[in-house]
Amino acid sequence: MEHHLAARRRFAALIRRPDPQVPLAEAALALAWEDQGGPAPWAHLARLDAMARAAAPRVAAARPGERGGALAAYLHGELGFRGDPGCYSAPDPADSYLDRVLERRAGLPILLAVVYLEVGWRLGLPLQGVALPGHFIVRLADPEGDQLLDPFAGGAAWSLEDCERQVASYYGETGPELLAMVMAPPGRGAILARILRNLKQTHLARDDNARALAAVERLLMLDASDPGELRDRGLLRLRAGRLHAALEDLERYARQNPAAGDLATIKSIAAGVVEKVAPRN
Repeated sequence: MEHHLAARRRFAALIRRPDPQVPLAEAALALAWEDQGGPAPWAHLARLDAMARAAAPRVAAARPGERGGALAAYLHGELGFRGDPGCYSAPDPADSYLDRVLERRAGLPILLAVVYLEVGWRLGLPLQGVALPGHFIVRLADPEGDQLLDPFAGGAAWSLEDCERQVASYYGETGPELLAMVMAPPGRGAILARILRNLKQTHLARDDNARALAAVERLLMLDASDPGELRDRGLLRLRAGRLHAALEDLERYARQNPAAGDLATIKSIAAGVVEKVAPRN
C-alpha cells in the first residue's frame, strides 16, 4: 500500500497547481502508479523527452501547414503508435495507463492524444485537445490554418464537418453554440477527469470495485462539487462495507440535490444503510 499513498500524494500535489501548469503526463503516470503498483513510473517522462528529441528535426523541416502531419508520421509511422481496436468491446485498464500505452504503443484515443500533446509541447507546437463526445482528437493551431488530427486513426486529418457529425451522432443535432462549446480546448484537469471516468467505467465492467472507488475519489479531488461522483462514491463505499462513510455521502447527495431524478432510490438505499448501522451504535 506504500505506493498507493505515494501516488495519491503526488497526484494531489500536481493538481493543486494552476491548471495550465499541471504536468499532464506526470499526473497521468501518478494515476497509473496508484492502480498498478510497482516501481515509480517517472522514467517514462524521459521516454517522452527522447521521443521529442527524435521528432524535432522532422517537425522543424516541415512546412508550417505540415507540422502536425510530420509529428503524426513519426509517432505512427516510425514508432508504431496505434489505436487499440479492442478497447471498446473488451475494455482493458492498460489502454488508460500512460506507462502501458508508451510500452505497448496502443491505447484509447485520449491517451494517444496525451502522447501527441506531451511530445508536441516539448517541441513548442501549439497543440490542444478536442474533447468530442465519444472520441478525443488534437488540434494544432497553425498560421496556415488549424489542423485536426486523430491519434487513434494514425493521425488522420479531421475537418470541422467531421467534428459536427461526431457531435450530432451523440446529441441528435448540432449548432454553432454547441459546437463551439465542444470544440473549446479542455483544461488539463478536464483531460485527467476524462481519463479517470474511462477508468471508472472499465473497472466497473470488470467488477473491480476497489479501483473504481479509487477513480471516483480522484475525480472528487479534481471537482469536489460533482454530485454524480459523490453519489457513486457512496454506492461504492457501500459495496466495500464502509457503511458510515457511504451513508454520509448518500445523505449529503440527497440534501444537495433535492430535484435529482434518482432521489427516491438514493433515499431508499440510505434508509437501508441506516437500518444496518443503527444496531451497531
